Amino acid sequence: MAKPKSRALTELEGAALTVIHRLRSCTPYRVRLDFLQSRSHEWSGSAGAVYPALRRLHARGLLRADETGEGRRSVNYALTKAGSDALARWLMDVERVAGSGLDPFRCRADLWPDLPKGERQAFLKALADELNRKCATLAQLLKAKGVPEPRAIALELALHRTRLNWLRSSAE
Repeated sequence: MAKPKSRALTELEGAALTVIHRLRSCTPYRVRLDFLQSRSHEWSGSAGAVYPALRRLHARGLLRADETGEGRRSVNYALTKAGSDALARWLMDVERVAGSGLDPFRCRADLWPDLPKGERQAFLKALADELNRKCATLAQLLKAKGVPEPRAIALELALHRTRLNWLRSSAE
Protein backbone atom coordinates (compact mmCIF):
# COMPACT_ATOMS: atom_id res chain seq x y z
CA MET A 1 0.00 0.00 0.00
CA ALA A 2 1.33 3.45 -0.94
CA LYS A 3 2.22 5.79 1.87
CA PRO A 4 -0.24 8.74 1.98
CA LYS A 5 1.26 12.00 0.80
CA SER A 6 1.67 14.42 3.68
CA ARG A 7 0.07 17.84 3.44
CA ALA A 8 2.52 20.57 2.53
CA LEU A 9 3.43 23.03 5.25
CA THR A 10 2.07 26.55 5.10
CA GLU A 11 4.65 29.34 5.16
CA LEU A 12 3.70 30.04 8.80
CA GLU A 13 4.18 26.37 9.73
CA GLY A 14 7.49 26.19 7.87
CA ALA A 15 8.71 29.34 9.58
CA ALA A 16 7.66 27.97 12.99
CA LEU A 17 9.53 24.72 12.36
CA THR A 18 12.53 26.77 11.26
CA VAL A 19 12.61 28.64 14.58
CA ILE A 20 12.36 25.38 16.54
CA HIS A 21 15.04 23.75 14.37
CA ARG A 22 17.39 26.72 14.86
CA LEU A 23 16.89 26.72 18.65
CA ARG A 24 16.82 22.88 18.89
CA SER A 25 13.81 23.13 21.22
CA CYS A 26 11.77 25.97 22.64
CA THR A 27 8.47 26.99 24.12
CA PRO A 28 5.55 28.19 22.00
CA TYR A 29 6.08 31.63 23.55
CA ARG A 30 9.69 31.67 22.24
CA VAL A 31 8.42 30.92 18.71
CA ARG A 32 5.90 33.74 19.07
CA LEU A 33 8.61 36.10 20.32
CA ASP A 34 10.79 35.25 17.31
CA PHE A 35 7.90 36.15 14.99
CA LEU A 36 7.18 39.38 16.88
CA GLN A 37 10.85 40.38 16.48
CA SER A 38 10.97 39.39 12.81
CA ARG A 39 12.05 42.00 10.28
CA SER A 40 9.09 40.88 8.15
CA HIS A 41 5.78 42.62 8.75
CA GLU A 42 4.02 39.68 7.12
CA TRP A 43 4.69 37.30 10.04
CA SER A 44 2.00 37.40 12.62
CA GLY A 45 3.32 37.04 16.11
CA SER A 46 -0.21 36.91 17.44
CA ALA A 47 -1.05 34.17 19.89
CA GLY A 48 -4.09 33.42 17.72
CA ALA A 49 -1.82 32.49 14.79
CA VAL A 50 1.26 30.93 16.40
CA TYR A 51 -0.21 28.72 19.11
CA PRO A 52 -2.83 26.99 16.91
CA ALA A 53 -0.17 26.40 14.21
CA LEU A 54 2.11 24.74 16.78
CA ARG A 55 -0.78 22.59 18.06
CA ARG A 56 -1.54 21.49 14.47
CA LEU A 57 2.12 20.61 13.89
CA HIS A 58 2.17 18.64 17.15
CA ALA A 59 -1.07 16.83 16.26
CA ARG A 60 0.44 15.88 12.87
CA GLY A 61 3.41 14.32 14.67
CA LEU A 62 5.89 16.92 13.43
CA LEU A 63 6.69 18.18 16.93
CA ARG A 64 7.45 16.47 20.22
CA ALA A 65 6.24 18.28 23.34
CA ASP A 66 8.26 17.87 26.53
CA GLU A 67 6.92 19.30 29.81
CA THR A 68 9.18 22.05 31.15
CA GLY A 69 8.04 21.61 34.74
CA GLU A 70 7.59 25.36 34.99
CA GLY A 71 3.84 25.26 35.61
CA ARG A 72 0.89 26.24 33.47
CA ARG A 73 1.44 23.10 31.35
CA SER A 74 4.41 24.79 29.69
CA VAL A 75 6.15 22.66 27.06
CA ASN A 76 9.27 22.74 24.97
CA TYR A 77 8.71 21.72 21.37
CA ALA A 78 11.35 19.87 19.36
CA LEU A 79 11.20 18.48 15.84
CA THR A 80 10.43 14.81 15.38
CA LYS A 81 11.96 12.86 12.49
CA ALA A 82 8.73 13.52 10.56
CA GLY A 83 9.06 17.22 11.45
CA SER A 84 12.63 17.34 10.15
CA ASP A 85 11.51 15.60 6.96
CA ALA A 86 8.59 18.03 6.51
CA LEU A 87 10.91 20.98 7.12
CA ALA A 88 13.34 19.65 4.49
CA ARG A 89 10.51 19.28 1.93
CA TRP A 90 9.31 22.82 2.69
CA LEU A 91 12.85 24.18 2.52
CA MET A 92 13.47 22.65 -0.92
CA ASP A 93 10.06 23.29 -2.53
CA VAL A 94 11.50 24.93 -5.64
CA GLU A 95 8.17 26.10 -7.05
CA ARG A 96 7.14 27.90 -3.86
CA VAL A 97 10.61 29.29 -3.13
CA ALA A 98 10.79 30.72 -6.67
CA GLY A 99 7.30 32.21 -6.37
CA SER A 100 6.79 35.94 -6.11
CA GLY A 101 4.98 35.72 -2.81
CA LEU A 102 3.48 38.64 -0.97
CA ASP A 103 5.29 41.82 -1.96
CA PRO A 104 3.71 45.11 -0.88
CA PHE A 105 6.04 47.09 -3.16
CA ARG A 106 5.10 45.11 -6.27
CA CYS A 107 1.37 45.11 -5.39
CA ARG A 108 1.29 48.93 -5.31
CA ALA A 109 3.79 49.90 -8.02
CA ASP A 110 1.34 49.91 -10.94
CA LEU A 111 -0.86 52.46 -9.17
CA TRP A 112 1.84 55.02 -8.36
CA PRO A 113 1.62 56.70 -11.79
CA ASP A 114 -2.07 57.36 -11.05
CA LEU A 115 -1.25 59.56 -8.05
CA PRO A 116 -1.43 63.32 -8.64
CA LYS A 117 2.02 64.49 -9.77
CA GLY A 118 2.89 66.44 -6.59
CA GLU A 119 1.74 63.62 -4.29
CA ARG A 120 3.53 61.03 -6.43
CA GLN A 121 6.82 62.94 -6.33
CA ALA A 122 6.60 63.44 -2.56
CA PHE A 123 5.66 59.81 -2.02
CA LEU A 124 8.45 58.44 -4.23
CA LYS A 125 11.01 60.67 -2.49
CA ALA A 126 9.77 59.47 0.92
CA LEU A 127 9.90 55.87 -0.32
CA ALA A 128 13.46 56.27 -1.63
CA ASP A 129 14.49 57.92 1.66
CA GLU A 130 13.01 55.01 3.63
CA LEU A 131 14.68 52.42 1.41
CA ASN A 132 18.02 54.22 1.80
CA ARG A 133 17.55 54.28 5.58
CA LYS A 134 16.76 50.55 5.59
CA CYS A 135 19.83 49.84 3.44
CA ALA A 136 22.06 51.73 5.86
CA THR A 137 20.57 49.87 8.85
CA LEU A 138 20.97 46.48 7.17
CA ALA A 139 24.56 47.25 6.12
CA GLN A 140 25.35 48.10 9.76
CA LEU A 141 23.68 44.90 10.96
CA LEU A 142 25.83 42.84 8.60
CA LYS A 143 28.97 44.35 10.12
CA ALA A 144 27.98 43.17 13.62
CA LYS A 145 29.51 39.96 14.94
CA GLY A 146 27.16 37.03 15.47
CA VAL A 147 24.16 38.63 13.79
CA PRO A 148 21.38 36.03 13.41
CA GLU A 149 20.36 35.13 9.87
CA PRO A 150 23.09 37.05 7.98
CA ARG A 151 22.03 35.60 4.61
CA ALA A 152 18.46 36.75 5.10
CA ILE A 153 19.70 40.23 6.01
CA ALA A 154 21.99 40.32 2.95
CA LEU A 155 19.08 39.24 0.76
CA GLU A 156 16.85 41.95 2.26
CA LEU A 157 19.58 44.51 1.59
CA ALA A 158 19.87 43.36 -2.04
CA LEU A 159 16.07 43.55 -2.41
CA HIS A 160 15.95 47.15 -1.15
CA ARG A 161 18.85 48.14 -3.41
CA THR A 162 17.02 46.56 -6.36
CA ARG A 163 13.89 48.52 -5.46
CA LEU A 164 15.92 51.75 -5.31
CA ASN A 165 17.44 51.01 -8.72
CA TRP A 166 13.99 50.29 -10.13
CA LEU A 167 12.63 53.55 -8.70
CA ARG A 168 15.52 55.50 -10.29
CA SER A 169 15.07 53.84 -13.69
CA SER A 170 11.28 54.17 -13.71
CA ALA A 171 11.49 57.88 -12.85
CA GLU A 172 13.32 58.62 -16.10
